Amino acid sequence: MSRRLLQTLAILACVHSESLVAQDLGPLLPAGQSSQRSPQLEHYAVEETVHKPPATTNLSATLDRMRQAEPKLRLRGAREIELYRTLAPSVALIATDTGLGSGSLITTKPVAGSASKAGLILTNAHVVGNDRQVAVIFRPQQEGDKIDPATAVLGRVLKVDPVHDLAVVEAVSVPANASVINFGAMNEVQVGADVHAIGHPAGQTWTYTKGIISQIRPGYEWQPGPSEKHVADVIQTQTPINPGNSGGPLISDSGRLIGVNSFKQEGEGLNFAVSVGEVEKFLKAAEGGAFEPQLASATENSCKGVKATLHVPDDKSKAVVFRVDTNNDGEVDGWVFDEDRDGKWDYSLWDTDFDGKPDMKGFHPDGKLEPSRYEKYQPKS
Repeated sequence: MSRRLLQTLAILACVHSESLVAQDLGPLLPAGQSSQRSPQLEHYAVEETVHKPPATTNLSATLDRMRQAEPKLRLRGAREIELYRTLAPSVALIATDTGLGSGSLITTKPVAGSASKAGLILTNAHVVGNDRQVAVIFRPQQEGDKIDPATAVLGRVLKVDPVHDLAVVEAVSVPANASVINFGAMNEVQVGADVHAIGHPAGQTWTYTKGIISQIRPGYEWQPGPSEKHVADVIQTQTPINPGNSGGPLISDSGRLIGVNSFKQEGEGLNFAVSVGEVEKFLKAAEGGAFEPQLASATENSCKGVKATLHVPDDKSKAVVFRVDTNNDGEVDGWVFDEDRDGKWDYSLWDTDFDGKPDMKGFHPDGKLEPSRYEKYQPKS
């Protein structure tokens, strides 16, 4: 299952392109058909950038750990139990090809022409790195249910503040059981106050921890790497966090987000979260157009050479089909269909293990070439 998600992520990266052109692919087409540069090509949103699949080894290992069933809920007090039950559905898992992190669902909005909703997720800039797209997985509806990576939805990185280590990701589809977490205020941030965290430390998904606020550190500087330097107002806590918690919420005793868990230092109980005050300034500036993400130079030309063709049958009762060869082996591994020929894509099929048989189905409620969600594909018998 992890391999399917990895290849799906690669395909998502490949439907955004600078110059996707219908080409004569020969073996990609069924016998008796030929590729064509149809006048209708301009009617379809396929003139985008196509990227080669990214490296997937680390993400594969990460997602393998997610196959285990979620542990049964065991918490000490009634308040903690209720807080976890209420807010765990607000916490998303964010996966990239290099690892995973956490994020908080902060708002949702309707999707035009669909009953589903999209959502904005607050996380750390270092969680998304240089990626423009990530996978977002929400908590299973039933406690203890096995996490299925096939439920991952596309996350578009909208805003990145590398100085304060904050980012916003748009999840194109949010399940009905997911809930929004409300923001607290800096006057709730008091030394000695109880605080809580929910995240995915070391891949242990939807883990709850509790601690206290140790101190408030205005203008705090930290440097996770030789070329990285951050500065922000941070909250120092004893709340245990580890890699995988990054980007998740620091939660007040009243159940509101007061920080974004970001880093730890050597020593016992030295954990830090970017404060809600910094988050509010970041979001306000982002609404004004600031913090557009920079396209990593390593990915700018990573998809050139991926082949695709648009097939428009003469028989107008048949669907228009966009065929893609994402791994350049001369065989089609993605088919996107416009059943009613209205210029909007309806659904797609993907062969993510390249065995010649589709195993994932994509859904396109907005009519765009890029699917908003995926399900396992079960061919009709």
